[in-house]
Amino acid sequence: MKMARAIAELANESLAFLASQHLPPTPSNYALAYHSLSKPNSAIGLAVAAIIDGGVRIRQDEVRQLVSLHSDMDLSKEGDAHRSALRHQTIKLGEVAAEAAALTGAFAHDLAAEALGIDGTLGQTAQAIARMVARSRLAETQLSAAAMEIEGLRQKLEAAQDDAEKDLLTGLGNRRAIERHLKGLAQAGLTSTIAVCDIDYFKRVNDRYGHGVGDRVLKLVAGSLADSCAPHFVGRWGGEEFLVVMAGIAEQDCAEKIDHARENLATRELKLRETDEPLGAITFSAGVASVAGDYAAHVSATHRADAALYRAKLDGRNRVVRA
Repeated sequence: MKMARAIAELANESLAFLASQHLPPTPSNYALAYHSLSKPNSAIGLAVAAIIDGGVRIRQDEVRQLVSLHSDMDLSKEGDAHRSALRHQTIKLGEVAAEAAALTGAFAHDLAAEALGIDGTLGQTAQAIARMVARSRLAETQLSAAAMEIEGLRQKLEAAQDDAEKDLLTGLGNRRAIERHLKGLAQAGLTSTIAVCDIDYFKRVNDRYGHGVGDRVLKLVAGSLADSCAPHFVGRWGGEEFLVVMAGIAEQDCAEKIDHARENLATRELKLRETDEPLGAITFSAGVASVAGDYAAHVSATHRADAALYRAKLDGRNRVVRA
């Protein structure tokens, strides 16, 4: 009974939240509200809290972005296109391999038939050998062509896989690439440190200068992090968040390296390309957490790093906080 009342209260709070944000009570909007209110320390809960910090209302396009980023059912056209390309190339690769196998089998059959047809006379033997040599050359040419086609398809398959794991705006690895990287580290049994970095006041940049400038800021921060943290893995976690993974690096050393990256970015003097107007300092806040264990432990570490990031935001932003 208590649980039923709690659920009903949470449902009413979710509807009230949507009303306060001037959002219609659609299923996706309601799901976001319910999740952020019931799990305030989750990725979605912290993201919503950061957006509405200071009394700012969350926009419908931001809701759609959050639902897309944190949903396992990503049915975006881009994702469908990549998956379709992968399926197509995989099927084609199988067809070429099957054709090559069939060709090899047919050649073996022909050779056996020629051998059975030889009666020992010199003329017939020479003719049979000539036919087998010609058949051998034809088979070699056909198999060579099939091998080249297989190699071309393999390269296309790898390119499609890379595209499916790349963030189109920044060129960094996307969420799929991040998950694959973390799984690889977990399987290798490596101790790592994870940092979640979030651009400070990014919404103000978008609201004041437009999404074009916002996109340029995202690419700037992505490039700055990638350069400062090289050779370690840097990916776009979603929105204005980035994730850095440093394998074999202690938490303290990782925090210092991330803090150095933050200082390098904050000291850059940025101006608008169109008007030469100073854009002001671009900074980020970060949370850092170390991890050793299976993939579940790595996922847990990202949550702890995310919580540390939230504390960095509350403490004034433009800082790095360890979990």
